[in-house]
Amino acid sequence: MTRPAIRPVVIIGAAFGDVVLHLDRLPRSGEDISARETARQVGGCAFNVARALARLEINPIAAIPVGNGEWGAAVEREMREEGIAIRLRNTDYDNGWCLAMVEANKERTFITLEGCEQHWSAASLNTLPLADNPLIYVTGYELMSPPLYQWVTELACQHSLFIDFGPRVSDMTRQQVETLLAKHPLLTLNRDELAGLSQLLELTSASPLEAAAELSERYRLRLICRLDAQGARVFEPGQEVQEVAAYNVKVEDAIAAGDSHCAGVIAGLASHMSLGEATLLGNQVAAIVVSRPGANGAPRREELDLFQQQYAR
Repeated sequence: MTRPAIRPVVIIGAAFGDVVLHLDRLPRSGEDISARETARQVGGCAFNVARALARLEINPIAAIPVGNGEWGAAVEREMREEGIAIRLRNTDYDNGWCLAMVEANKERTFITLEGCEQHWSAASLNTLPLADNPLIYVTGYELMSPPLYQWVTELACQHSLFIDFGPRVSDMTRQQVETLLAKHPLLTLNRDELAGLSQLLELTSASPLEAAAELSERYRLRLICRLDAQGARVFEPGQEVQEVAAYNVKVEDAIAAGDSHCAGVIAGLASHMSLGEATLLGNQVAAIVVSRPGANGAPRREELDLFQQQYAR
């Protein structure tokens, strides 16, 4: 497991309602098909990360807005059950929710109804305790909000930024992205996200791994390229690429796979692991999560210990 956490962690982003449907395949336009509802729970990238960290006994500072409606009540209940302190409230909007459709091949597709997570203010963000050089996680979904984007890019205190752009990277301008990259964040990207970022930044490399290497060297970045069953690759400027193998588990679905990987990496970095060691921890946490249905499969510390013993290499 991880070493005792020393570095503070700040998680900025959304808690969403998740309604999960399983179906053989996505419908074509105008088609009527059957599905079965398999879960109705609280998820959202930031909440998934914060919950996974809390279960690993790393208590994050959660900048996760709690809204004023049915989903907000569910978010508050879940955060309290996980021991995550509520720091931000929004009395004008409910939390958003997401319809997650899981096909027979385990791929998932999301339809999102946005809520209070898109209504940020500098006043509320400035209430967050940011002492002692925190590691700050933020996703591309919330970075589309101008107040949050401005707050992140103008942060003056000593900190390290961890960005999971997600699929929204293609909706950002090159100037917006390069302003963020100038802060030398740690990036985590899957193949599709890397392709979108490569196109936006006009990288010249053809293959995903070559593009990741070019991105790392051009902008002097540390980054993780997540390759699903092929594990992950770790890129650090001036160093050899590190290959971090995946774990062979039976996949129930891929919901929260990327979020849980982020949580494992952050847990490792907060415990002063190297980036390669932290990425291995991310692979372990993600393997456990994808072997369970829905977003609520993050392991507790003792479960992770058992997994590590079972798959000792």
